[in-house]
Amino acid sequence: MTRTENDLVVRFRDRDVGIVRAGPDGVMSLAYAPTWLDLETAFPVSLSLPLRSEPYVGGAAHAFLANLLPEGAVRQAVCRRLGISEGNDVALLRAIGGECAGALTIVDPAARKTSSSDHDYEELSDRRLQSLVTDEQVVPLLVGGETTRLSLAGAQDKLPVALLNDKIHLPLAGSPTTHILKLPHHRYAHIPVNEAFVMGLAAEVGLDAVPVTLFTRTDPPSLLVQRYDRPASDDPWPVTRLHQEDFCQALGLPPNRKYEQEGGPTLADVIGLVRANVSKPVVDVGRIIEWQMFNVVVGNSDGHGKNLSILYAEDGLRLAPFYDLLSTRHYEGLDGQLAMSVGGTRNADELDRARWTALAKQVEVGAGVMIDIARSMADRCVEAIGRWTDEFRKRHGEQSILQKLPKAISKRARRLRKML
Repeated sequence: MTRTENDLVVRFRDRDVGIVRAGPDGVMSLAYAPTWLDLETAFPVSLSLPLRSEPYVGGAAHAFLANLLPEGAVRQAVCRRLGISEGNDVALLRAIGGECAGALTIVDPAARKTSSSDHDYEELSDRRLQSLVTDEQVVPLLVGGETTRLSLAGAQDKLPVALLNDKIHLPLAGSPTTHILKLPHHRYAHIPVNEAFVMGLAAEVGLDAVPVTLFTRTDPPSLLVQRYDRPASDDPWPVTRLHQEDFCQALGLPPNRKYEQEGGPTLADVIGLVRANVSKPVVDVGRIIEWQMFNVVVGNSDGHGKNLSILYAEDGLRLAPFYDLLSTRHYEGLDGQLAMSVGGTRNADELDRARWTALAKQVEVGAGVMIDIARSMADRCVEAIGRWTDEFRKRHGEQSILQKLPKAISKRARRLRKML
């Protein structure tokens, strides 16, 4: 594919990976660069887009790229501020594709390649940080103006930042970030506290969950999430970019199909993909089962296909650490059904032994193994909830969410154990 001035270039560090082009109908295509295909270390940008010389047009290619972009009200706000049609994926990618999830950057062909010596940051003052929370006219992804090119998938207000010398910095000119600052929701302001509690509990019971910190320099507090795709590095920069993709991307599904009931990934789809591709399938299949059981216990109904990812680590592909874990059932009016069904039901209160056994058959795991994992997760949550609640209270004071959430989690864990 001969590059034109309207194309975009996909880059990995300082190398061109491929060319993105939008057709007259707005459908995006992706063609791998010949120089990338010639590399012994080349990898596909997605499991749904294996390396080949022929371009991918639409389908999985468009889905992969669209999944890099924000959704919902965040997308509307960004498009409105930039004067871009909400349906114009390629224009939005051109505007904010410089710092995405994973290791890839999406830029204009004329954009010069950067190196570690080009990294530049601007410290965000407490006043500017507070404005992200209190001023509804501020669009977090655009807070740096033309000096930033930031894109994070999802519908929540959040901002990729760099934590340097314990201070929050905004990346300039495509510099890498180290953390994600997740802001309070105008309707559910204590969501960051909810997520901090649930993510901490996940770590307490032995799940591989990304480290999070309740960020109290904003009022209400925000959540500072460490990026697992930006591991520490001494050479040539304190962090390096690792490639990753969520399960909608890996399965070639667009972001509007992230939920199972809308044609999105099922647990069987996720486990099948993991079993066929990761370096330690037995370990990672078990981790997915534990993840779903934890969702049931804490009341997380938002465990959809974009909230699980594959990490392209140096030692091979593996399931990424867990993220975006919170109790959605804590809030009245939100859907209480599971995003991924278990044994034919999305009703977490109906998950008896027969349902888990049915799931075991669907994903080709021994029924006894499935039940043992479920019992273990329930027992670990019951054992840890009191200890973690006390620790959370010591760290953050008497947060209002502690009045009901720990008891609700303990009750669901005991119910799960009893129904097995």
